[in-house]
Amino acid sequence: MQRHRTLKDYVKETLLTSTLDEGLQHDILELAETWGANNGDPFEKQSLKWVWLEECLDGENRFVSSTHQQIIKRISEAVVNANIHLSTSVEAIVSQEMEKGDKKLIVKTTNGNFEFDEVVVTIPLGCLKLDTLQFHPNLPQNISQAITDASYGRLEKVFVAFAAPFWERSETDASQGGDTYPMFTHFLRPTYALEEQRSWTLEMLAVSSTALFGAHAQPLLVFHLWRAAAAHITSAIASLTPSSDEYYIVIDTLFQPFYSRLPNYKEDCPDCAPTAVLATKWQNDEPAGNGSYTNFTTHYRGGPLKGNPAIHDGIRAMRHGLPERGLWFAGEHTAPFVALGTSTGAYWSGEAVATRIMERYTLPGQLRSD
Repeated sequence: MQRHRTLKDYVKETLLTSTLDEGLQHDILELAETWGANNGDPFEKQSLKWVWLEECLDGENRFVSSTHQQIIKRISEAVVNANIHLSTSVEAIVSQEMEKGDKKLIVKTTNGNFEFDEVVVTIPLGCLKLDTLQFHPNLPQNISQAITDASYGRLEKVFVAFAAPFWERSETDASQGGDTYPMFTHFLRPTYALEEQRSWTLEMLAVSSTALFGAHAQPLLVFHLWRAAAAHITSAIASLTPSSDEYYIVIDTLFQPFYSRLPNYKEDCPDCAPTAVLATKWQNDEPAGNGSYTNFTTHYRGGPLKGNPAIHDGIRAMRHGLPERGLWFAGEHTAPFVALGTSTGAYWSGEAVATRIMERYTLPGQLRSD
């Protein structure tokens, strides 16, 4: 398959051979644009050849209903005797061969140098692509090429919270049968929005249904943005403090045209006015790699793709790491193919690396299965 073919090419070609009328074909093509909510880039950039690497996880979707506080607490219990250096940037990792053939890794940071036997690099793919971290000696060709070949999405999210989920059916209505408000809503090129927003395609996630979320349901709307919408919001709030009135006004002005179209909305109703707003700005965040997570497009930040690489082999190379140097990689970009670009995949990758390191220092039969 030609590496330049995109998902949009496939959708258009399929529609042209269909018997659907022109209007319906147009609507389907617009709906297909919501692919951007999945990988953070428009579907005209999604590589058709590598779309299989975007396969979704099977089973139920899990979510953290509050914060990561309990996860951090659990981790802290396991590393009670460890030294954790906060606000410390790692600048380089140097592999050195010591006397008697022993190998050490020197981690150079803004707060001094540290020596280790094994190092697990978990910085985002975007940071690796931007050479935020230097390796000495350089990474081998297969890993450096893999970092170049994989692309990095630019998804952003906007959270809009309310005092009550006005868009949901009342308990009285629900008792008479019927579904609650859908979990997902798509807005396609809204003519009712501000002029600069009329080319946007958005996905909105409602986490308010007690039928879906049970006791964890919240009066919260989450908007998924990419392309022009993501660039616009990150630029609009770049210099603003999240606690400021201006920050609230900017976000509410941009998203009021969307939530105001939900059922039961009334402009003068207190429940229909946001109580809090928050937006990510990963594109402006260097520690996040100026992006969101791994995807597979036909357009690469480092310039045109050379040759016809087997990108899946590159992922395997990153996943394998450099055990001979005691240097390992973990993160969503090294996950099993079925979980690339997910937090689940990031967890699995870290667990796999930890197991491999433990096996190096544990006698056969001593490694616990838990």
